[in-house]
Amino acid sequence: MVAAELATRLRTDLMAELTGFRANVAAMGAELLDMIAEQWDGAVANLVSENKAIRALLRRGGELFGDSGLIESAEGDDSDLRISSLEKENERLRHALIGLHERVEADASEAARQLEDSIWDLLRRSVEMRRVGSANF
Repeated sequence: MVAAELATRLRTDLMAELTGFRANVAAMGAELLDMIAEQWDGAVANLVSENKAIRALLRRGGELFGDSGLIESAEGDDSDLRISSLEKENERLRHALIGLHERVEADASEAARQLEDSIWDLLRRSVEMRRVGSANF
């Protein structure tokens, strides 16, 4: 990957020639490139996984509430693996998930509580997968 290669070259080729502030700037640039590489590397897998999980929740919600519109909103696929397309689909699915979450919160049934727990689990996993692992400078 280009970003990872640039980060390595900054560290191995350029930083040896620099001192002080300039060396620190190059090191920070290399770290930023590592973060970009990390996010880029997992972006497609993360989006496909999250979209699949949201679709499953929307289907569960559609079955719980007898709502064919929720089931229809779960349709679609991630055959176009461009990040921009996956993000657009993710946004559409998340919008539908927000509507489902509102309905689930207003329902006192045990099935609704279980679905709400599953929604919160998905949201926590979503935050975790977007966390930048090397952002410690």
